[in-house]
Amino acid sequence: MKPQDSSFAIRFLRWFCHPDLLEDIEGDLNELYEKKVEEKGITTAKWFYFLEVVKLFRSEIIKNGEAYNRLNQYGMLKSYLKTSIRSIKRNMLFSGINVVGLAISMAVGILMIVLLTELYSFDDFHAKKENIYRVTSTYPNNGDIIHFASSSIYIGKQIEEQVPGVDKMVIMRRDMWADIKTPNGSVSTSGHYASASFFDVFSFNLIKGNPNTVLVEPSSIVLTKSMAEKLFGEANPIGKTVEVERNSFLKKGTITGVVEDPPINSHIQFDALVSLKTLEQHVEGEEKNLVNNFESIWTNYVYLVLNNEVIKDQVQQTMNEIMVTKNNMADNGKPIMHELQRLTDIVPSGDYFNEIGPTYLKSRIFIMLVLTLIVLLSACFNYTNLSLARALRRSKEVAIRKVSGATHFQIFCQFIVESLILSLVAVVAGLGLFYVIKPEFMSLPNDTANGYQMYSLNIEFWQFFLFLVFALFIGMIAGLIPAAFLSQLKAKIIMKDAGRLNAFSGMTLRRILIVFQFAMSIGLITCAFIVHKQYQFSVNYDLGYDTENVINVSIHGDYIDLLENEYSKIPNVLQTARSATILGVGSSWGNTAISEDRSDTVNFMLNFVDHKYLDMYQFELIAGSGFSTSPKKDEKSKYIVVNEKFLQEMNLGSPQKAVGKTIWPNSNKAGLRIIGVVKDFVDASLWESTRPFGFMQTNSLDDYRVLGVKVMGDDLLSTVAKMEEKYLELDPVHPFEAIFYNDRIAQTYQQQKTIYKIISFLAFIAISISTLGLLGMAVFTTESRMKEISIRKVLGSGISNLILLLSRGFFWTLVVAGAVAVPIALYLVDDLVLNDFVYKTEIGVIEILSGFLTVLIIGVITMGWQIRQAVIQNPADLLRDE
Repeated sequence: MKPQDSSFAIRFLRWFCHPDLLEDIEGDLNELYEKKVEEKGITTAKWFYFLEVVKLFRSEIIKNGEAYNRLNQYGMLKSYLKTSIRSIKRNMLFSGINVVGLAISMAVGILMIVLLTELYSFDDFHAKKENIYRVTSTYPNNGDIIHFASSSIYIGKQIEEQVPGVDKMVIMRRDMWADIKTPNGSVSTSGHYASASFFDVFSFNLIKGNPNTVLVEPSSIVLTKSMAEKLFGEANPIGKTVEVERNSFLKKGTITGVVEDPPINSHIQFDALVSLKTLEQHVEGEEKNLVNNFESIWTNYVYLVLNNEVIKDQVQQTMNEIMVTKNNMADNGKPIMHELQRLTDIVPSGDYFNEIGPTYLKSRIFIMLVLTLIVLLSACFNYTNLSLARALRRSKEVAIRKVSGATHFQIFCQFIVESLILSLVAVVAGLGLFYVIKPEFMSLPNDTANGYQMYSLNIEFWQFFLFLVFALFIGMIAGLIPAAFLSQLKAKIIMKDAGRLNAFSGMTLRRILIVFQFAMSIGLITCAFIVHKQYQFSVNYDLGYDTENVINVSIHGDYIDLLENEYSKIPNVLQTARSATILGVGSSWGNTAISEDRSDTVNFMLNFVDHKYLDMYQFELIAGSGFSTSPKKDEKSKYIVVNEKFLQEMNLGSPQKAVGKTIWPNSNKAGLRIIGVVKDFVDASLWESTRPFGFMQTNSLDDYRVLGVKVMGDDLLSTVAKMEEKYLELDPVHPFEAIFYNDRIAQTYQQQKTIYKIISFLAFIAISISTLGLLGMAVFTTESRMKEISIRKVLGSGISNLILLLSRGFFWTLVVAGAVAVPIALYLVDDLVLNDFVYKTEIGVIEILSGFLTVLIIGVITMGWQIRQAVIQNPADLLRDE
C-alpha cells in the first residue's frame, strides 16, 4: 500500500528528488507508510509520509543544486560564524592583539570620517548652493601671483551691469565693528556690510523683516537672534533706532531685521549685518573711493548666482576683459584678474588670503588622510603578519576541511568571515576610543582666528552605516592575504609533511609587511621630531627686534592716550609704544610707493607707529634717525623709516645716500622724506622672505590698534591684573585682550604645533600597534622554537646568547625599515609640512635617528621580555617525552 500518486507529498518528492535516487527513496517511504497505516491509521501515516519527504529536502538529494544553494546561504553563513567564533576563542591572545590593533586604528578612521563629513557639509544649507560662486582675485606681486578670497566692490558693480547670465549678485565687506548703545551700556558687535540682495543669494533664515528690503536703505541693521536678545531681550527690535560707536560709517542705525544665528557649517559668520549703502553713502563724492577703486581687493567680497544656461568660464572671461580694459597694471605690467570659486569649494579650501570666515586647508586634510591611512595599514599588516605566522597551526584545520569536501572558495570565505568578525568587534571598541580622543582633537586650533570651532564631531545616526561599511572594508583588506594563502594549501602536502609549511614563516611577503609596518612607525616618529624642532626654531627665531616681556593690548577706541598715561603709573611698566599692527605674526598692511624721480615703483609693507616704537623694540638703525616726536592732531605725517630691502627694490643706493630722499606712497598726496634706515627684520612670519618695509606716523588715533607695554620680569600676574583694571575703567564694553608678544608669535605657528601633535599622536598609535604585533610575533616565535631553545640550553647556550640569537632577525628587519622610512620621512616633511617656510631649521643626526632609536628601544624591551620568559624555563619539562 502506498499514498495516491496525486497526493502533494508524492508530487513534491518527484519534483525535487534526483532521478538516480528517486526509485529507492520512494520504495523505502512506501514500506514505512504501510507500517504506519497498520500501527496508527491512514491519517497519521499520511502526515508521517509528508514530514519524511520534507526532511529529505537536502543538498545531496535535490536534483537542482542552485535552488538549494540559494536556500542554504543562511546555513552556510551560520556555519562560518560558529567556526570563526570557536577559532577566535581558541586563540584569544592573537585575537585580542588583532582586535586592539584594529580598534586603535579604527578610532582614528572614525574620527576622520566624522571630521570630513562635517567639513564637506559646509554651506550645503543654501538652496542655490550649486549655482553660487565667489569672485576671487589673483594679484601680481614682485613676480609672484597671490590668490585672494576677496575682490573689489568695483568688479561687483561691473558684473551686475555688464555680465549676462548672472541672476543675483551680493557684495559684502568684512570688518564691520560697532558698539551699540543700550540703556544698560554698550554691546560690541561684529559682522559685515552687505548689499540689498544678501537674502536673495543666501538661505539664512530671516525671522523678522522683509528679505527684499532689510538691507536697502542706508543705516539699516540686521541682527542675529542671539544678538537681538542680548540688546533688547524679549522685546521686538524691528524699527528701533540705536546709537552706534566705534564705526567710521555709522553713528545711528535702524533695526530692520532679525536672522537666525549662522549655523556652525557656514563660512559666513556674523553678529550683525549693515547695509552696504551705509558705506557707499559715506565715501560718495571721493575721487578714488572704496566703490570705484578696482585695486581695493583687500576686504570686499562678491558672490554671484549664475543661471543654469551660463557657463562659468564665460563669466570669468568677461570679468577679466573688463579688468584688462581698465588698464589695472598692478605689478610689472600684469593686471589684477578674477576667478570664480564654487560656494561648496570654499571649505575646505586651497591657500587663499583674506578669507571672510572659517576655512580648513585641503593640504592639512591631505596630511591627515595620509597619516590615517598609514595607521590603518599598520593595523592591517599586523593582522596579516600574525595570521600568516600561524599558518602552520591552521594548516591542519584546512586540510581536514578539504578532505571533508570543502571547496577553495568556502575555506576562503571562512577566513574572511573570521576577519570580518574581528573587524566588527574592533569598530565597536573603536567607537569607545573615539570618545576618548575626541576632546583632545577638539582642543587643537583650527585654521581660523578668534577661536571659532568649525566642527562638533558629534556622531549622527546615518554615520553608523558608514562605520559599518568602513569596518567591513578594513576586515576584507586585513583578511584578504591570509584567506587567499590558507585556502590554497594542498591537503595531501599538509597530511604528508606539514613541516614543509615552516618555510612560509620566513618568506618574503611576511618580511616585507613587517618592514613596512616598522617603517611607518619610524617615519611618523621622525616626522614628529622634525616638525617639533621647526616649531621651536620658529618661536625662538631672532626676528631682528626685541619682544621680551612685551605685552600687546588690543585697542578698540580713541582712548589710547588716556590708557598709555594710566599704564605709565604702574610701577612695573617700563615703556609703552603704539602701532597699527603686530609684526612677525603673519598680518601686515600693504602700500605702493614711487621714487623721487618717478623711475621706480615698489610694493611695500607698512606699519603706523609712534615716536617711541623703534626705540622700545630696539630695531637696529644703520643710517639716519628714528622719529623724534609724534605728529600733531591736524598734521600729516612727513617722514618714513625704511628697511634695507626697501632701498634695494627702489634702487636708492646705500643707506647713507637714501636718507633725505623723498618717496610718494599712494596713501599720501604729499611726499615722505626718508629719515632713517633699519636693518632687515621679519615683518610677517618665517613663511615670507624679507620684504620692503616702512614705518610711518599717523595723526589718527583710530589707526593705532595695538599698545605695546614693556614690563619688568617679576610679579607679572599682578602687573597684568593692574593693566586690566585700568583698561576696563576706560573701555567697559570690550574684553581686555592682552597677550605676551612671544605667545602671540607662538600662535602664528600654531598650525605647525597642531600638525606636530597630530603626527605625534598617530606615531604613538602606530608604534603601539607595531608593539602589539611584535609581542604576538615574539610569542609565536618562542612557542614554535621551544624545543630548539631547550636543546640549545642543554648543549650549553646561555640566556644572553639565546636572546641575541632569537632577536637578531628583528634587529636587521628594523635596520631595513629605518633605511626605507627615514629618507621618505625627510622628503615628505620638507615637501608637505615645511615647504612654505623660507627659514627652516637644520635637521641633525638626532632627528634622523629619532624614529629608529625609539622603535629599537621599544622592540628590544618587548622582544627581550618575551624571549627571556621562554629561555628561563626548565628544558626537562619540554624534552622528557622526546
